[in-house]
Amino acid sequence: MSKNLQRLLFGKFCSLFAASLFTFVAGLTVLRETSSGLQFALVLLAGTLPRILLSPVAGVLSDRWNRKKIIVTTEASSAFILTVFASYATFFPVHTIHYMIVSALLTALSTFLSVTLMSSLTRLLDDAELQRGNSLISSISSLSSIVAPILAGFLLAFAPIHLFALLPLMLFAFAAIWNASLTFRTIPSAREESSPSFWTDFQSGYRYLFKQRVLTTLILMALVLNFFFIALEVIYPIILLDHLKFTAFQFGTIEAALGVGLLFSSLILALPRFTIKRPLMTLFQSIAFVGMLFLSPLLPLLDIVPSNWIFGYFLIFSFTVGFIILRANIPIQLLVQRQTDPVYLGRVIGVMESLAMGIIPLGMLLFGFLSDYVSLTLILAISSFGLLVTVGVGFFHLRHDVRTERFTKDSLPGHEKTSTSAS
Repeated sequence: MSKNLQRLLFGKFCSLFAASLFTFVAGLTVLRETSSGLQFALVLLAGTLPRILLSPVAGVLSDRWNRKKIIVTTEASSAFILTVFASYATFFPVHTIHYMIVSALLTALSTFLSVTLMSSLTRLLDDAELQRGNSLISSISSLSSIVAPILAGFLLAFAPIHLFALLPLMLFAFAAIWNASLTFRTIPSAREESSPSFWTDFQSGYRYLFKQRVLTTLILMALVLNFFFIALEVIYPIILLDHLKFTAFQFGTIEAALGVGLLFSSLILALPRFTIKRPLMTLFQSIAFVGMLFLSPLLPLLDIVPSNWIFGYFLIFSFTVGFIILRANIPIQLLVQRQTDPVYLGRVIGVMESLAMGIIPLGMLLFGFLSDYVSLTLILAISSFGLLVTVGVGFFHLRHDVRTERFTKDSLPGHEKTSTSAS
C-alpha cells in the first residue's frame, strides 16, 4: 500500500467518522428533546439539501481550483464550525435551528470535500491501485456508519453536547493536518484551459459529459436505479416494524447487517485477487441480482419462511443486499474515473452525485405516500421490474462495450505514467 493511499485513508476515516458522529447526535438530540418528527425531519433535510444543490458547483470548482487546498480548507473549516458551535453551546441553550445550521454547513463542506477527493483519486493513486483505493474508502464509510452511532450514543449519555462536539472537532482537525501531506501527480492530458467564467466551465462540463456515450448511459441508469432503490428503503422498515412487529433492537441489528455486507464486500474487492476486469458486466450482473432480490422481504409475510427463521432470514437478506450494492458501486466509480478526462472529472462526479441525491426526496415522498394506499407487494414488484428493465435497456445500449471488455486485456484504458509533483 502506497504512502499516499495510507494518508488518504487515515484522513478520510477521521473526516467520515467526525461527520457520522455529529449527524447521529444532532438527529437523536432533537428527537429526544422535542419528540417532534417534523423537527427531526428538518434536521435530516438540512443535512441533505446542500449536497443536492452544491454537488455540480463543487465539481466545477474542483476542476478550476487547487484540489489539495480545497481538501485541506474544507476539513479545517469543518473543525472551525464545530469550535464555534461548542463555544456557543457552552454558554447558551442549543435549539433545533442551531443543529440545522451546523448540519447544513458541514454537509456543504462535505460535498466539496467528497467531490474533490473522488475526482482526485487518479492523481493520488496509480491505475493499478485505483480499485483498491475505492474499495477501502467504501469500507471506511461502512465502518463509520456502523461504529459511529454506537460510540455517539455511549458518549452522549455521559457528556453534554458542547463537550461531545470536541471529538468530531479534533477528528476534522486531524484530517486537515493529515491531508496536507498528500502528494498529487500531474497527469498529461489534452487539457482545456479553465475559462475565466464559472458558468462557461459549468456548461462545458455538461457538454463533455453528454458527448460520452458510456458515461451518459451510466448517469441516466443511476438516476432511474436510485429512484427504484428508494422503494426498498421505504417499504423495508414498514414490513419489519409494522407487519412483523420486530423490536427496535432487532430492526437496528438488521440495518447494521447491511453495513456489514458493504464492509465485507469492500474489503474483498480491495484484494488484488478480486480485481474487477470487466466493470460493465459486473455492474449489470450485480444490479440484476438486486432486482431479483427485491421481492424477498415479502416471503415471510406469505408464511413461506418459518417464524423462528425470520430474523435470521432478514439478517442474511440485508447482508446480501449490502454486499451486492457495493459490488455495483465500485465498477461505476472505476468507469467514471478511468474514462473521464481528468480536466472534467470533478464536474462529471458532481453531476452524478447531484442526480443520485436529487431523486431521493421524490422517491421517498412518492413511495411513502403509495405505501398507505397500495399493496406493498405491488410496489416492490413494480420496483423489481423497473430495475430489471433499466438493466436490460442499459445492457442493450452498451452491448458493444460489454463485448469489447471480454476480448480486451485491460478493459478500461489507463492513464499514461505521470510525474510526481506537489499540487
